[in-house]
Amino acid sequence: MDIKGDDKRMRPTLYLALETTGADPQRDEVLEIGVLDQEGRVLLDSLVCPVQHRHWIGAQAIHGIRPADVQDAPWLDDLRPRLIELLTDADVVVIDAAFERDFLRVELEQAAAVHGAMDAFAEIHGTPSTPQGGYCRKPLQIAAAHVGFAWPGITHRTIHNAQAIRAIWHWLQQQDSHRASSAMADTPVLSPPLQDT
Repeated sequence: MDIKGDDKRMRPTLYLALETTGADPQRDEVLEIGVLDQEGRVLLDSLVCPVQHRHWIGAQAIHGIRPADVQDAPWLDDLRPRLIELLTDADVVVIDAAFERDFLRVELEQAAAVHGAMDAFAEIHGTPSTPQGGYCRKPLQIAAAHVGFAWPGITHRTIHNAQAIRAIWHWLQQQDSHRASSAMADTPVLSPPLQDT
């Protein structure tokens, strides 16, 4: 999770969430995008009209976005220049880095780094997934509740999900700081060697 490099403090951190017609990036499409800045200000909050899909019954049951909701929304191609402008050279925090990269490959290629908040959370609170390593991720709602995030509206709308991601990421950074402080406190202070007189 730690960002390496001397310029990490110079890069903006953004929080991005998506809703889609399904989980297959080869077939499904983006329906909604939300982006927040480090202070939680809304930079982008837009529904997206899919090009191919007219119905997404399974996904609609989860996020509640109906075909009628997006029929007059911009296409992803219309939003792409704004997304690229926002994401270029930024550290972008998302729910699942692989998932968002698959749906926004062109846009997220411009980012300095893409971090999966739920992968980072799983390293602390996940259960081991295999004997070889790795952790099972918790759902966003469980992680958000753990860090004390109060949902401002319905879940599974992108701007609220982005707010939850931001809260989780800030909590993870605090955990890193606490671990670093504890490690420093546990490090013995060595006295300089005595000099012969």
